[in-house]
Amino acid sequence: MSQRLWQLLACGLLALLVLPAAAEPGNALVFGGTGRLGAPIVRLLVAAGHPVTVFARPDSDRRRLAGLELDYVTGDLTEVQSVLAAVGGRRFSFVIDASARRGNPNPFYGQAMKYILAAIADSQVRQFILHGSVGAGENRQQFPGVFERMEAVMQAKGEAEDLLRASGITYTIIRNGIVQRDGTAATGTARLSKNQSLLGRVTRLDLARLTMECLDNEACANQTFHAVDDSLN
Repeated sequence: MSQRLWQLLACGLLALLVLPAAAEPGNALVFGGTGRLGAPIVRLLVAAGHPVTVFARPDSDRRRLAGLELDYVTGDLTEVQSVLAAVGGRRFSFVIDASARRGNPNPFYGQAMKYILAAIADSQVRQFILHGSVGAGENRQQFPGVFERMEAVMQAKGEAEDLLRASGITYTIIRNGIVQRDGTAATGTARLSKNQSLLGRVTRLDLARLTMECLDNEACANQTFHAVDDSLN
C-alpha cells in the first residue's frame, strides 16, 4: 500500500475520532421553529433524519419551513394551559428552545420555561438545548454597563436558564451576543466557548450548525457556552 494511501486512511480515522458522533435519530420538539434562528435549526434536524415537531402560534408565518415534512402543534408560550394542551402527553427525545418574543412583558422567558418544563415533565427528554443571550442572569456582571437598558429582560432570561439547570434534564445552553442580520451567510468558523466573558458576533446559520454539533453530544451535556466567531470580530 502506498504511503499516500496510508496518509489518507490515517486522516480519515483521525476525523472519525475528532468529529462528534451524529445524534441517534429521535423526535425533536422545537420552540421558535418558525423564526429566524429556529427555522435553520429545524431544516438541519430534518436533513439529519429526526422527526420534528414545531410548536407555533396559530398565526405564525411558516414560510421559512416551506417544503419540509413536519408535525405542528399550536399554542402560545404565554399561556400555560395552551402549552400543556399542545405538548403534554407526547414523547420527545430532544427539546430545542429558540423562542423570542418582542413586545411581551419582561418575565416572558422565565414564564415560558416554566410552562415548557411542566409540559414535558413526563416526556423522558434526553437533552434540552436552550438558545439564550450573553448577559443573562448573573452573566451581566461580566459586562458592566452593556446591558443596563435590558436588565429586566436579561434577568428573565437568567431565570429561564436557572429553571432549566434545576430541572434535572440534561441541558445545553448556547448564549449568543451580537447576531448578524438575517440572511448573512454562514462562515463555518463559529465556535462554542466556556469562557463566559466573551461577547462576539455570530450568524444564525452558524448557530444552527453549533446546535446540531451539540445534539446528543456528551461534551455539551450540562454546559453553558458562549457562541463566538473570531472571523467576524
